[in-house]
Amino acid sequence: MRPAGQAGVEPERTGRGAGTSFVVDHMVIKLGKYLRVLGYDAVWDSRLRTHELIQWANREGRVFVTRNGRLKDQYPAAQRVLQVVSSEPVAQLRAVQAAYHLDPRQALFTCCIRCNVPLVPVGDKEAVRGRVHPRVFARQSHFFSCPVCGTVFWRGSHVRNTCCKLGLPVPDDTAPARPPG
Repeated sequence: MRPAGQAGVEPERTGRGAGTSFVVDHMVIKLGKYLRVLGYDAVWDSRLRTHELIQWANREGRVFVTRNGRLKDQYPAAQRVLQVVSSEPVAQLRAVQAAYHLDPRQALFTCCIRCNVPLVPVGDKEAVRGRVHPRVFARQSHFFSCPVCGTVFWRGSHVRNTCCKLGLPVPDDTAPARPPG
């Protein structure tokens, strides 16, 4: 991992990375999804060109994340930029975590991976009866939903599988304190 773009642009070194938000380019969209799994604000739009993504990042004070090693030669300067070297999304995530001191457990599975908004607990389990498979409904006691797209989430095997893939500790299944992703 190395900073890219204009000279002197360095990753923040100010703690856990709270408040750090990202625009990811076309080369690292899977990384953006993993950042959302960790509860961080990550956006992308595959319809936008690279210079438009940089403008978006600059306008909103976001970190522009890319694999493009020729960024400074081809596009206007990003105010905050991080070039990840690896083509592997899990290694890219490690690089972003290290550069911005992101705590992978701070907000794990609290954000909708589709809409990038915080999930909300479903107060009455009955409210999701017809929206999840009957076996899921019978096995799970806590559900969360996205207030934008309405997707229902729960702590199933996908949470354990994702944690294993990302090398993170599996959250306690009995603790519904935070929504899963």
